[in-house]
Amino acid sequence: MRPINICATRLLFFAAFFFAQTFLFSQSIGNSVSVVAVDGKTYTGIIKKIEGDNYQVQYDGYETLYWLKANQFIVVNPGQQKNDLIGKPVTFSGTDGKTYTGIVQEGKGNKYRIKYDGYDFEAWLTRDQFSVSTTSSTSTGSGNSQAQNTAASSTADLQALRAICDFGYQKGWSSPVFATKFKNYLNDHSAKELRALLNFLQKATTSSARFFALKSLITGDNEDVVQKFIAQLNQYPEAYQQENCVATNRRSVIQQWQYSCSVTMIQTFLADLSPRYAWEIKQIANFDVATNDPNCPMAQQQKQLMEKYGAVPTPRGDVSGKSIGIIEPLRELITPILGVNFYAQEATEPLPQIFSKVRAQLDNGINVPLLVGFVGTQARHFILAMRYREVGNGYQYLIYDPWDGKCDYVSESTILNGSLAPLLSEFRITVDYYYPVS
Repeated sequence: MRPINICATRLLFFAAFFFAQTFLFSQSIGNSVSVVAVDGKTYTGIIKKIEGDNYQVQYDGYETLYWLKANQFIVVNPGQQKNDLIGKPVTFSGTDGKTYTGIVQEGKGNKYRIKYDGYDFEAWLTRDQFSVSTTSSTSTGSGNSQAQNTAASSTADLQALRAICDFGYQKGWSSPVFATKFKNYLNDHSAKELRALLNFLQKATTSSARFFALKSLITGDNEDVVQKFIAQLNQYPEAYQQENCVATNRRSVIQQWQYSCSVTMIQTFLADLSPRYAWEIKQIANFDVATNDPNCPMAQQQKQLMEKYGAVPTPRGDVSGKSIGIIEPLRELITPILGVNFYAQEATEPLPQIFSKVRAQLDNGINVPLLVGFVGTQARHFILAMRYREVGNGYQYLIYDPWDGKCDYVSESTILNGSLAPLLSEFRITVDYYYPVS
């Protein structure tokens, strides 16, 4: 098979392009701005830097900075950000329904950074989530006040951990499976253990790194492994962390051998579950290049996996080797993480019915391997359905193709017509098997 180039797709919460906006005021550093993103929601932020007709904006409650044009946002107040609440004592409700107190540290648009009383923790709240106190919030030192502070600390820990998890969800890096594992983790550990977890995650210097560390822990990595992972992440900017800890982007793993599509697909499945594993793969030189070098580290990894499960590696284009199925590696490598059992289902039903089942599995955060055939040949090839989206009256699926080592969205109507365009567009395909879970 001859590889082709495909368009890059990145699942980012804030996309690089926004709906055009009409600006009402001249733009200055410190102005509060309003942005309508591609999801149709409105976000607020502050202009941090101006270079020519480019404006660097920091979104309220987020660390990442974005460069925008003037027609991509509205200045919501021509002066500096409001600071009339800075230093004010406030009260607010926790997730447990109890009332807690704090001090306003900073204001950005409609969001305010609140420091909890009696605890080294801060959170961003919108103006309607707190009330300005008329009395001091300083602790009296009484036993009752100490108990309240302890309860506030425990609640704050949970809120902070949930905020880390929510950040990954907003970015598109979480899933129902992970959310359930995270919830169970919170329920199974004491307040002291959760405080230790939060302190551990806060060693990471960016919101992305904290989520990647959390997801790797929940996936099954031990603390020593994740501690080294955090130390490595902290050496790089957040954009680099995101590019190298996410499997569903342009630079994904490529198969180095003719019949390594099976194990390469498993590698990518694992990388989608564990950011730490994705990071390690993407630190390997030429992980996304077909090197035709049997001694390159990625080729060696795939060779070991192939031979473990009975395949015979041959160079790309050499069909004299031996391929393998994926049930055994799926059950040995993926099942322990997800707690589900995969099986092979021949595609004897109408494809629209099959893809409705694929969507149901993707809704639960479980990727779906597909085995496709190439019309007019005996060749078969594993691909991986990783996400889907509804477009107009149909669906598009984010498909990972090991041969090209790329991800791109493919319309269901295109698949029904026997094509994977823009992936492998020169071949007509059939969907022969899919791999649901029980």
